[in-house]
Amino acid sequence: MLNTGITIRKASFLGGFFVCLVLTALAGCEPQKEADKMVFRYNEPAGIPTLDPAFAKDKSTIWAVQQLFESLVALDAENEIVPALAAFWSVSENGRVYEFSLREAYFHDGRKLSPADVVYSLKRLQNPAIASPGSWVLDDVLGIYESVWGTVIVELHAPNASFLSLLAMPYCGVMPAGAVEAATSPVGTGPFKIHRWHYGEKLVLHKHEQYWKQDAEGQPLPYLDGISVSFLPDQQSAFLEYLSGNFDFLPNLDPSFKDDLLTKSGELQSRYQEGHRLERTPFLNTEYLIFNAEKGLSKELRWALNAGINREEMIQSLRNGVGIPARGGIVPFGLPEYQDSIGAAYAPDSVAALLASMELPELTLVTVANYRDLCEYVQGEMAGLGWSIAVNVVPSATLRSEKSAGTLDFFRASWIADYPDAENYLMLFYSGYKAPNGPNYSLYENARYDAMYEQIRALPPGEERSALMRKADQYLMQEQALVPLFYDEVLRVYPEYVRGVESNALNALNLLEARFER
Repeated sequence: MLNTGITIRKASFLGGFFVCLVLTALAGCEPQKEADKMVFRYNEPAGIPTLDPAFAKDKSTIWAVQQLFESLVALDAENEIVPALAAFWSVSENGRVYEFSLREAYFHDGRKLSPADVVYSLKRLQNPAIASPGSWVLDDVLGIYESVWGTVIVELHAPNASFLSLLAMPYCGVMPAGAVEAATSPVGTGPFKIHRWHYGEKLVLHKHEQYWKQDAEGQPLPYLDGISVSFLPDQQSAFLEYLSGNFDFLPNLDPSFKDDLLTKSGELQSRYQEGHRLERTPFLNTEYLIFNAEKGLSKELRWALNAGINREEMIQSLRNGVGIPARGGIVPFGLPEYQDSIGAAYAPDSVAALLASMELPELTLVTVANYRDLCEYVQGEMAGLGWSIAVNVVPSATLRSEKSAGTLDFFRASWIADYPDAENYLMLFYSGYKAPNGPNYSLYENARYDAMYEQIRALPPGEERSALMRKADQYLMQEQALVPLFYDEVLRVYPEYVRGVESNALNALNLLEARFER
C-alpha cells in the first residue's frame, strides 16, 4: 500500500485570506507543511476533463498530461527540440524516415519502456475509433514500426520540417501497449504519477521514484514530492487563496483581479512586490482581426484599419501592459521568423485623410463577450478618424460556426500555436485549408502566396526555409490580409519561496526542477 505523505486539504476561502492579510499585510504567506513534503499546489478553474494524452487539447488537460506522460522528444524553455524518451534519433537523407533509439525508462507501474509501447501509443493516436482531436499530428505518417534491432521507425509520406515539433505535442504521450483506461487511470513515464483524483474537487500526483532524469549535479528529478490541483471555478476566490498561501502560483490573470494586482504598465502593484515575484514570457498567440477575402473590402480600407489603431495605448489601457503591440504580421514575437516592422505604422492623419476621400461601406466587427472591450476600442479609434463601424457580440458557438461557414465579413480571431513553427501560422492563409476544410477562415486565396507556402512545406529546417517564411509573412502584410493587434504574453505570479518552475512560449508547466526555498 502506498504511503501518500500528503494530507489533502480543501481550500479555505475567507479564513486563510484574512489571517494572511492581518499577519503579513499581503507580503506573501508561506504554505503550511503538508506532512513535511514538498507539494506544489495550483488551481485549475476550468477543471480537467480527462488524463488521456490523446485528448490533451486544452491548457488544463495539457498541464496535467505533461506531468504524467512523455513523448519521444520534448520542447525546452527556448522552444528547441530536446530528447525525451528517445535518447537520440536519425533522419534519412530524403527527410522521410526517422529512427528513434529509446532510453531506459520505466512506467509508473514498474514496467520497462519498450519500442512496442511507442508503436502502440502512436498508432492509437491514429486510430479512428479513438477519435482523438490530435490525430492530425500524424497525418503525414505512412508507417510506424519496431525495427529488428529495437528502434522505432516512423516513415512519412513526404518530408516535413515540423515533424519533430509535432511529436513533442502532448498528444504523442507514450503509455504501455494495450492500455485502455488512460482517461481515468493513466500510466506513463512522466515525473509524476496519479495518486488520487476526486473529479471536480482535487487531483493529487506523487513523485515517480523511477523517473530517468537527473539534474546537472546528478541528483534525481523531480525535487517535488507531489502536485495538488484544485478546481475552484471562481477566479477571485482562487486569487484570495493564493494570497492566503494555499496555492503556490497564479497561472493566469483574470479581469476580476487584474487591476488590483498589476499597474497599467504591467508591473506588480507595490503592495505585492514584497514576497511575490512576477515572471513574464512570450506566448505564441497572435490576436488579430480578419476579413472575409471573398467580400472584396478594398486594400486601401484594409490598410486604414491597420494604420488607424494605436496599439500601444490599447495594450496599456485595456490589458495593463500585458502583450506586445503588433507591429509585425501573423507570425508572433517569440519565433525566430518574427519581424518587428512589416506591419502598417500608426498613421491617424493619413487614415483620416483617406477615409474623408472615400465612400465608406457598412462594416460590422463580430466578436465574443470576452473581447468586447478590445473590439469597441477599435470601433472608437475608427470612429474618431471618420469611419463608423458596428460591433456585434455573439456567443462563442455562433462565432465558431459562422466563421467556418464563411458568412462573416470581419471578425476577431486568435491563433495559439500548436507547435513552435512559423508554418503553423502561415497555414492560416493557404487556400488548400479554406474553411470548412481547414483553419483558413478568411477564405484568402492567392496563387503567389500558395506557391510560397508549398515551398516552405517542402524545405528542410534551415535558413532558406526561415527566410521564405519571413517573406510570406511580409507578403500577407503588404496585401493587408489581416489586422494584427497584439502578441500575447504569459504572466505568472509566484511566492518568493517557489523556485525552478519553467515555461516556454507554448505556456508549458515544467515542474521537473521546481522546489521550495525557505
